[in-house]
Amino acid sequence: MAVVITPADRQSFKRCRRAWDLGSRLRQSWEPDTDVVEADLGEAVRAALAVWYFPGMWEWDRAIVRPLALAAYHRVVADWPEDHTDVAAHGERLLGRYFDWAPSVDRFTPIRVETDFEVSIPDPTDPVRDLAAPDGAAVHFAGRIELLVIDAFNSYWLVDHIIGDGWADVDALVLDEAGAAFTWAWERFFLGMEIAGVIYNELRTDADLTADMVVTPPVGPGSIASVGHRRMYVRSDRAGVPEITREGNDVFRRTRVSRGLVEMERVRHNLSLEARDMTGAGLAVYPSPSWDVCSTCRFRPPCIALNTGVDAEAVLAGGYRHRPPVEEREGRLGGITWSMGRGARPPKFGRGSGPGR
Repeated sequence: MAVVITPADRQSFKRCRRAWDLGSRLRQSWEPDTDVVEADLGEAVRAALAVWYFPGMWEWDRAIVRPLALAAYHRVVADWPEDHTDVAAHGERLLGRYFDWAPSVDRFTPIRVETDFEVSIPDPTDPVRDLAAPDGAAVHFAGRIELLVIDAFNSYWLVDHIIGDGWADVDALVLDEAGAAFTWAWERFFLGMEIAGVIYNELRTDADLTADMVVTPPVGPGSIASVGHRRMYVRSDRAGVPEITREGNDVFRRTRVSRGLVEMERVRHNLSLEARDMTGAGLAVYPSPSWDVCSTCRFRPPCIALNTGVDAEAVLAGGYRHRPPVEEREGRLGGITWSMGRGARPPKFGRGSGPGR
């Protein structure tokens, strides 16, 4: 049986090894002992967007798809605590504005939504061979893409929906490790398909939704006039930084970041090194104490107990439980089958066929 590393494992491991050791399924697999359902606006909005971009309905009139997408949003919101009605209403208004805006900028065809992948990780010392744990088990990297699309130039892009306050910094998107790793993994998962990069689709939850969307004519090659839409090209004079295309308004923004061959090779190597460390014998486990890390950590109580000599096992037994077995999540409808329209099969074969990919 393979040892499966997830994006959450990677993030936790680099953020704080002690928290990762306590919570990862690869290690002690603890979680807080609570059944409280949190109001996750991002999860609810993503549920609606998965229906909006369902490949099998892409050619349907958007007036038909819109209530279906909102119904998916309401199914998630229905499980929220009753005191979150204002947040739920705000999210519905945000989606309404998005559904008005998106058709003017959706110059692509959805191929897959909410699709799982699992790929082997190459050995960092010999990319021709796959990495194995000390007991001989295969080591895999697994995740779920939100959306795969093909544009008018027959280029494939992953789409990452970012729902939250404020805008992401341009460099934060260029340095986005998850987006780069998913690009590498998908090319390895679907050999022969070349991914141009990631489209970051931002929905700003702290925006003023009562104001009218500003009508600003777009500029640049191939731009089209649309309500509440403007386009800008962000170019950097720093060597090695890709050209970034961005378009949007005060509430929504799209940023395309290309992912090249050199970056993919470095992603492969870094992922291999991390996976070897996480699964290797004699791993050193230690905390990374700083308030930026600890303020939101779910394992702060047992960590403090470990630091001060209190019985950490008693703290874990009193407020935590072992994670239940992983439940298989069904992909979204359309997540495991190709659309019937353009781009149903990859028209070209590119860099994804090398042994280290």
